[in-house]
Amino acid sequence: MSVPAARVKVTGSSKASGDIPLTEAEVVVSGGRGLKGPEHWGMLEDLAKALGAATACSRPVADAHWRPHHEHVGQTGFAIAPNLYIAIGISGAIQHLAGVNRSKVIVVINKDPEAPFFKAADYGIVGDAFEVVPKLTAEINKLKGK
Repeated sequence: MSVPAARVKVTGSSKASGDIPLTEAEVVVSGGRGLKGPEHWGMLEDLAKALGAATACSRPVADAHWRPHHEHVGQTGFAIAPNLYIAIGISGAIQHLAGVNRSKVIVVINKDPEAPFFKAADYGIVGDAFEVVPKLTAEINKLKGK
């Protein structure tokens, strides 16, 4: 009996980077188009590091190649259920909410007070992420003695 030839060709592989797998993280810091470009992602990563959190993103961010697709949460991405989900610069479209609505606590940081995400949030900060996030990170680091 002969074995049929393989019909699958592996063209490459990649491994998710980061310290905490997104689907297992208790705290997730996520960014959207409000960050204006991949060059501003450092402040989100600084906050995530201060909190011991995983990072995530909205679909438009992954589609624009600002972040890898394995960080995309939402209806067409990963569905997650962390204890704390912090959404920065994400409007909160229904497709995104479908992937994070099982989070125990949702915090939204957005300069648009009419952003739909505020309706789903437990806590909301209406403000410019470029001002709020660095201050929040500094205060968390201060509390941790860093």
